[in-house]
Amino acid sequence: MKTLLICPVCMLLFFMLSCSVSKTTPETISEITKKVESNDFTVKVNYANPMRGRQIYLNSDYDLRIKNDSAFAYLPYFGVAYIAPYGSNEGGIKFAEPVINYTNTPTRKKDGWNIRFRVKSKDITYDVLMNIFNNGNASIDFNSYNRDAISFNGAVK
Repeated sequence: MKTLLICPVCMLLFFMLSCSVSKTTPETISEITKKVESNDFTVKVNYANPMRGRQIYLNSDYDLRIKNDSAFAYLPYFGVAYIAPYGSNEGGIKFAEPVINYTNTPTRKKDGWNIRFRVKSKDITYDVLMNIFNNGNASIDFNSYNRDAISFNGAVK
């Protein structure tokens, strides 16, 4: 009888611990602020959200890095490409280019930053919108005339 009572209690305790929300500490906020304001940070991407279809978990090292006045991307692409470069065997979103019209503004609620910029790679121009939150989470939206839009979720590292 005691084992029947202990099992549900343990399961309830485990459930309560797993549902606890992590707090954003002032140290975390100051670290993220320092990285974002110095234009030197990397967003490690965990999920891709294509325009058509469901969210896709990514288990490789995909990222978008901002370093001074340049952006470096190594990301997958899931969607329709309206124009593809002839003879290219490269897929995904890959570039190492200077950024154009870079803006970094705090959100209205002061809980993160909205970063916008444009990147012209060899064949494609991307309009990028990044939302970085105080807890280190980030979302990135890529828009292009040549491809369907795609977004990614990840964390600042």
